Amino acid sequence: MKTKFITILLVVSTIFGCKNESNNEKSNVDTNQTEINKNFKVTLNVVVKKDDNFQVYYTEKSSSDFNEKESVWVEVKGSENPQDIVFNIPEDVIPTMFRLDFGVNDNQEDIKLNGVNIEYLGKSFKSEIPLLANYFRPAELSTSVDFKTGIIKAIVKDGKRQEPALYPHETVLQPEIEKLVK
Repeated sequence: MKTKFITILLVVSTIFGCKNESNNEKSNVDTNQTEINKNFKVTLNVVVKKDDNFQVYYTEKSSSDFNEKESVWVEVKGSENPQDIVFNIPEDVIPTMFRLDFGVNDNQEDIKLNGVNIEYLGKSFKSEIPLLANYFRPAELSTSVDFKTGIIKAIVKDGKRQEPALYPHETVLQPEIEKLVK
């Protein structure tokens, strides 16, 4: 009788023990799976010394015809150290081009751009200084860039600081973006 009781106890504990292990394995699988974002993400690695607001424009056409409706603003906190500024493009938007705008603060100092990373569905395209010159060009009337050092200077016209921006080299950047979509 005592042996039957111990046997039943062992069987019951084995059944519940296995059930617990199965649940633990399932929960570990769930927590180890990372969700892939379904939107484009543009990350700028920069040194921006004063608080500002940066903007990334995008277009779904094969042109550099940018407008305010197709843009994302991000507030930037000034720092002496490099930081990543992340722009999340709205979901279901498949951009063909990006324009990078480096702030509206009239008192902003020179900005140091280290690199740009564009991500989509787990794939990424990254370019750093000095190769970034292959993919972007300065806005002629507002921006001066030293692509060797990554220093972006706003042009001052009639005593007013212009808002610096980088436009895409369409024929070079667009194929890199298309690779992310395929």
